[in-house]
Amino acid sequence: MKTKLLILQNELSAYNVSVYNLIAEHYDLTLGFYDKDKSKENCRFNKIKFKSKKIGPFIFINGLYDYVKRFEIVCIAPDMHVVSYCILPFLHRKFKVTTWGIGFRCSYQHPYIPTRKHVFADKISQLILSHSDALIFYMEQSKLFWEGTSLDMNKIFIAPNTAEVVPISTITEEKKDFLFVGTLYKGKGLDVLLSTYKEYVRNTSNPYYMKIVGDGNERESLESFVKENKLSQLVTFTGAIYDEKKLAEHFKNAILCFSPNQAGLSVPKSMGYGVPFVTRKDAITGGEIYHITNGVNGIMYEKDDDILEIMFDVSLHPEKYKKMGVRAKNYYDNNATISHMAQGAMEAFEYALSR
Repeated sequence: MKTKLLILQNELSAYNVSVYNLIAEHYDLTLGFYDKDKSKENCRFNKIKFKSKKIGPFIFINGLYDYVKRFEIVCIAPDMHVVSYCILPFLHRKFKVTTWGIGFRCSYQHPYIPTRKHVFADKISQLILSHSDALIFYMEQSKLFWEGTSLDMNKIFIAPNTAEVVPISTITEEKKDFLFVGTLYKGKGLDVLLSTYKEYVRNTSNPYYMKIVGDGNERESLESFVKENKLSQLVTFTGAIYDEKKLAEHFKNAILCFSPNQAGLSVPKSMGYGVPFVTRKDAITGGEIYHITNGVNGIMYEKDDDILEIMFDVSLHPEKYKKMGVRAKNYYDNNATISHMAQGAMEAFEYALSR
């Protein structure tokens, strides 16, 4: 008999389905959520959508405590807004509780800075983590936030936050594109990227093309910029692509993937396809930026002006960046596949069961 495992998330994200499917090979898994089901492929696990009630900023799940009693392990997203999840570690219970998340409070308004000072809300977060039997963090760097506290570091396990890729024939063939993949919204720095690309094109005899994959409310203004600056023959907007095989073809032709101000799941996705990721050192991240070793398998630059220098250097020394792409792919294969993510989570589950 497989151990009965319940994973509680706010929503069922499409990118996590492959990880949950791997976990479901070893556990009798149910995925519980109260918001959206974004899964687009066959889920080899049970799903349940809970009814919820919002009071101010807080979410309460109807009948959750009675439901979770049927499981041996309950894994929660430690979002303090979801009160029904966060009280589970404190209740009288037979089931084990683990958490799965970034590792400390982090959002667009509160950047990923593991060395920042603790505030009162972090004390509440520490209580939730301390009363849980095991903790799953996205990245190793998150542990830095809790150094010097009473939190038991031995019960922290790393499930590297990553994205699935499909096999591509080669990563060393001729590369002809710069690439951006993600939602097109203000704040990601696409205006800076395209302004820089304009200068690059004006000073390069044989420029790389620019492919922008994604959709969003900034697309119209970005397309207007491209048209006004006569870049339409070089810049292509593909719209959002959800077919992984089609997306893989764009990575196959790319020498670099740029995202100036955000470094999320596109980082391991790009590396998995052998394409170095380029982003600001202080980009918004949930920790995924730390997949990058600067200058080895990707680039973390200091200021916006550096983008132009990178583009020029690619034109002059393409082999340097192809080799960087090979190292990116090797890093992904050895450290950041969905199997690594699933294995890290399952180690935490087994630890919790042993306590």
